[in-house]
Amino acid sequence: MCTPECIIAMLGCPALNEAVKAVAKARKYVRQYRMHVDNLRTELRHLEDARVIIERRVREARDRGEEIENAVTHWQADAGQMENDVQELIGQVEARMHCFACSCPNIMWRYRLAKQAEEKIRDVQRLVEYNRHFEEISYPKPPPPELEFPSAENYVHLDSRTPIFEQIVVALKDPNVKTIGVHGLGGVGKTTLVEKVAKKLLDDRTFKQIPLVAVSKVLNVKEIQKKLADKLNLKLEATADENAIAIQLWNKFKNNEQYLVILDDIWEVVDLKAIGIPITDGQRGCKVVLTSRNKDLLEIRMKTDTNFPIAELEEGEAWDLFKKQVGNSMESQPGVESLAREVCQKCKGLPIAIKALGGALEGKPSYMWDNALVKLKRYMLTNIEGISSSVWATLWVSYDMLESTDSKSCFLLCCLFAEDIEISIDDLTRHCVARSLLSQNPRTLQEARDAIRTVVYILKSTSLLSNGSNENVVRIHDVIRDVGISIAREEQAFLVDHGALQWPWNLVNEPLAISLNSGKIRMLPDGLVYPQLHTLILDNNELSDLEVPDKFFSGMKQLTVLILIRIRMRRLPSSLAKLSNLRMLCLNQCELADIAILRDLKTNLEVLSLRGSKIEALPLEMAQLTSLRVLDLRDCDDLKLIPQGIVSNLTNLEELYFAKRFDKWEASIDEEKDMSRSRNVSIEEIRLLLNTGQLTTLHIHIPSVTLLPKEDLTLENLKGFWISMGTNFKWDEDFAGTRVLKYGESSLRKEFIPLVDKAEALYLSGIKGLKKVLNYRGVGNEFLDLKYLKVESCEDDLEYLLGEPKSSVQSHGLYPFKHLTDLIVEKCKLKYLLSPTTARGLVHLEHLRVVSCESMEEIVGFEGQTDGNELRLSKLKRLDLQRLPNLTSFYAEKEKTQTPMESSSARAQPLFTEKVILPVLEELKVEALNSIEEIWDKQSPSVNQETESFGQLRNIEVKWCKKLMNLVPSNILPRLRNLQFLKVEDCPNVEFIVFKNNKREEEAADDSTLIIPQLRDLQIWKMEKLKRFYSSSTTSNAQSLFNHQVYEDY
Repeated sequence: MCTPECIIAMLGCPALNEAVKAVAKARKYVRQYRMHVDNLRTELRHLEDARVIIERRVREARDRGEEIENAVTHWQADAGQMENDVQELIGQVEARMHCFACSCPNIMWRYRLAKQAEEKIRDVQRLVEYNRHFEEISYPKPPPPELEFPSAENYVHLDSRTPIFEQIVVALKDPNVKTIGVHGLGGVGKTTLVEKVAKKLLDDRTFKQIPLVAVSKVLNVKEIQKKLADKLNLKLEATADENAIAIQLWNKFKNNEQYLVILDDIWEVVDLKAIGIPITDGQRGCKVVLTSRNKDLLEIRMKTDTNFPIAELEEGEAWDLFKKQVGNSMESQPGVESLAREVCQKCKGLPIAIKALGGALEGKPSYMWDNALVKLKRYMLTNIEGISSSVWATLWVSYDMLESTDSKSCFLLCCLFAEDIEISIDDLTRHCVARSLLSQNPRTLQEARDAIRTVVYILKSTSLLSNGSNENVVRIHDVIRDVGISIAREEQAFLVDHGALQWPWNLVNEPLAISLNSGKIRMLPDGLVYPQLHTLILDNNELSDLEVPDKFFSGMKQLTVLILIRIRMRRLPSSLAKLSNLRMLCLNQCELADIAILRDLKTNLEVLSLRGSKIEALPLEMAQLTSLRVLDLRDCDDLKLIPQGIVSNLTNLEELYFAKRFDKWEASIDEEKDMSRSRNVSIEEIRLLLNTGQLTTLHIHIPSVTLLPKEDLTLENLKGFWISMGTNFKWDEDFAGTRVLKYGESSLRKEFIPLVDKAEALYLSGIKGLKKVLNYRGVGNEFLDLKYLKVESCEDDLEYLLGEPKSSVQSHGLYPFKHLTDLIVEKCKLKYLLSPTTARGLVHLEHLRVVSCESMEEIVGFEGQTDGNELRLSKLKRLDLQRLPNLTSFYAEKEKTQTPMESSSARAQPLFTEKVILPVLEELKVEALNSIEEIWDKQSPSVNQETESFGQLRNIEVKWCKKLMNLVPSNILPRLRNLQFLKVEDCPNVEFIVFKNNKREEEAADDSTLIIPQLRDLQIWKMEKLKRFYSSSTTSNAQSLFNHQVYEDY
């Protein structure tokens, strides 16, 4: 057949050849336009699938508190826009096809359609392909400064320290200074000062991260590396050696960002390169601060660029600090002031001594002051390396003045723990119960824990202990610990050696307690005879095959507390079974196999902890340990089998801790006792244990409601719990409280209601009947202990989440949720989040996050309620509002009565009206609020008109707000004096970042300079209509983004 193409080919004309090819391609578009549209639908489905997966990963990352990579955020925006464009194109196709169903085909329309579809297919495929590169979509946020540098939060201003503080800050900003030394006596305040410096430099973004690691007397390179990696959120391989970790750290510090590393309390030369710390050009890379008691070590051996001595306080300043510690008690006792001045002089200007002794003497009669002076003079004769005699004496006297033996015992017990760690209240409680140290002889562990909290309170008030990261842990200063170890050595024959190279031989006195921490000891001696030893703690630093001879414990008949950490023991030594007085056994972070001989400890063993150990199955013989009061299996992630009969037989248990990941529950107790296989523990056994009334603490994960027994669990007696029902705890959900419930089933079973009422942290997911769960149910159910609340995926159509409390509650002065600090709500059908009264009762709220609640109109509101009063959230620091398409205001101004003519022209309200007062807000995130036109009210008074709202705002992030017209009105700008970070992305109608409100203001302030004094980081992305940063009537559209009125002060 002779086709036109053949004819042209035979003629051999290239131009005609190309033309024919184009015609053929066009004809193909026209004939196959349906196929192109179908292919586009297929590719769109692939894009939608990819977007759903990315959204799930992003949601999980945000749940972990991580930051999302910018590339991922931009991809999400591009994918969303692409989906809209494709859907619009397909919609046009369907509409046209419907209209042309009975008409002649429109050839030009088919051609354009097929060509557009082909182009969109390529665009969609590129997006899908790019998505495959997202191996990591997020990165961890650095810890908040209040947790990273706890001493800085309690910093006491001292005039003499201010110049040194400022000089160190200036030096660390100097590009020519790479290493800094801070030296002074132990207890003079070096750590507190450098923590305050670190917080300042983090706040002003001089450094990206500032890890602080305590080095202490025993230099352990790998331990320092691990601590640095942890602070930097750097994941290490479990098998990585020192060199491999050093390479990882080195590369981290050389990633073109600026870091400051603080190595606190060094006692010998530290090889920075061996750790993985590069000293670079001072612009990018790493700077280092070293603190030490030894000036020569810093200046001569470490060769620091500049050094700062921290001297003792002058007499006047020391006296002022001492008076703060003692309080007003001196005023009521004539003659005490002269004694107090003499006592203060003995402290030699050292803050640690002043605080400890001042706290010990607060409120004491004059004869006790006299007695303190006598003892101070006596103890001044003692010397400890690195600690002045005055510090030693004052701390000794502070200890000696403790009025109860409970306080003294608890203090000395804290000295057995490793240096610079947080000591848990639970660990102190277990030790004291096992050794019967508490004078009141508490009947239960809960009573003992309350007694320990009372003792810890006393020790904190005398400054012998200090606060940890939360209320369930404490810390002890290294100087105070050193003095405590010296006291314990003299008074109670304690042997503490954290850095031992070998087992301590040739002891002059027989020890009563031994605490060894070392990775150097490879074999323990055989046949030791310590007949009075009551406590033995061996921490091996790293998991290894430390050989424990069979007869090692044979000569320790009185051993009461035994703690072995990080030791491989496939079989326990036989002499362990002979410890008939053993009441507390901890085999933590060990590698274990056969532990059946524990059955021989059944008479007295009350506390058994296998926390963090590698063990796959518990032996059935453990059922014989009927005296157990505590069984701790937390973090035993390899544990797969707990044979039936063990748990139900331990009828004296008061505290039972399962691993979070343990989910191998049998559906019910095996009454037929099939011996062909080992059956696992069931929830029915837990029910039987709860029915005894003894169990007061339970940590457990129940994967499904189907595993629950027919009869209800008796949970109302629990004082402590970490319980997840249906959905498990995520790795980052590590709330510091002792009463935590996560419930992920659709219906809340009635036996869990008592836990809801007394939880400190509450996670609710997918629950029906949410209104009955959270809204006030009567006196005694006001959620007064609740600090953390997260609610997600609850489909009930509710007017509010936390509504108006009953008048009877307010009359008692009880506001529900009054101690709530964190409130997170995601994917719930709500019109309002809070009622005004409930919102005003949230006096401790620090973090509010509301995400993907499509029906929400206001954060605070109440249907039909008129409320003209201001709303003050006086502690709210972080506010995160995302994907709330119908949100019109945070707390709307109620419209005044309007005439029919006025009602149609009511202006849209801003996100924040002047009634919303947020005096300490630091972070504001606004994302995809598509009904918001303004964030702040243009009519609000500026800062000089006695308003304090937004004055502490440091970070602002605004994304994807389609109707937003402009960002910051100029009347609000003076309040943003602390703003450091500003990000604006994909707000298509924004013309100015900062804008003047009206013509009169423009005419009055055309020549004024716009100053944002603290702004360090400005990011502007995909702003289609943005004209300039700052609107001004005197500048033309042809000018650049930043006009002459924008002033950068950095």
